[in-house]
Amino acid sequence: MNRNRNKILLLIFSFVSLNIYSQNASKIFYSYLLELNNPSLAGLSEISHLTLLSNQTYDLNKRSYGYENFIGNYYFEENNFFLGSKISSNHFSDIGLNSMSIDVSYTHKLKLSKNFFVENVTIYPHITASYSFPISLSNVLLEDELLSGLSSIDPLYQLNNSVGYIDFNAGFLLKNDQYMLGFTINNLRQANTATDEENIARISRSADVVFGYQREFERFGIFVLGSYFHRPSINKEITFSSFRLDQEFMFNNFRLNIFEEFNKNTFQTGLRNIGLSFRYTINEFDFGIGYRSPIGKNSFNNENSFEAIFRYNFDFLGFISNLRWEDGGYF
Repeated sequence: MNRNRNKILLLIFSFVSLNIYSQNASKIFYSYLLELNNPSLAGLSEISHLTLLSNQTYDLNKRSYGYENFIGNYYFEENNFFLGSKISSNHFSDIGLNSMSIDVSYTHKLKLSKNFFVENVTIYPHITASYSFPISLSNVLLEDELLSGLSSIDPLYQLNNSVGYIDFNAGFLLKNDQYMLGFTINNLRQANTATDEENIARISRSADVVFGYQREFERFGIFVLGSYFHRPSINKEITFSSFRLDQEFMFNNFRLNIFEEFNKNTFQTGLRNIGLSFRYTINEFDFGIGYRSPIGKNSFNNENSFEAIFRYNFDFLGFISNLRWEDGGYF
């Protein structure tokens, strides 16, 4: 009985934790906020900013969840480093589950010279420390708890007794005037989230790889980004790896991004979602709204998502650019 209950608990925790730990990969404005996954990618534009992101997602069963992120990044240009911070909040309304985490990151800028056999290439390595608060359940009444008056033995109830933990991520960004390559490894410490010594539930290490290309034409610019997310769960038999392709079109202050998401995991292989987002810039302010829709009836969860973004840039270009980033100091 206990063994079966532990298996059920592990399966539920695998699904919930994957939703929580992989939210960055599934954000509609992911291509604009690449530093959410890999803080070194703040070096792509080298702009200090404060950003608020809000998402609400619904599936076909009318269950919903959402998340909010508050991101700050400041570039110390004279010393060639960035300090970043992120506060993340996730909520699953149908089961009253809530989670929260805080990240602090350091990114250094290093211009490579001919001594490294390359020219006009900049590398940005980073290290991030993250604290995740214990998962909490609210407004949940379980049948066996009501009938017996004792603590529930339902596996879902056990999530309410999870522990907070500290973990670390590390990665880098390489870029020149046209190309960029990013890589990061998450959960280096593989923190144990179990509340007792009998059950060990260590978070698996995950990895992200991104490759991008930009080009400017006479009246507009394009930015193409390919991203691969390797997301093993606590249950080694379940994986949630995915690939995302972004195509962003830049028309002065107006940006249109179209993206496709492909899954290759335990539950589905093939095209999962398509989406688009609009973003408008007025001096130091950015406003955006986006939508994502599932493709096919076998899409996992069949989620429809809406997302909004507001960003304040401490620096901004003094001229109109149709590039995703400029190679050099322009501020």
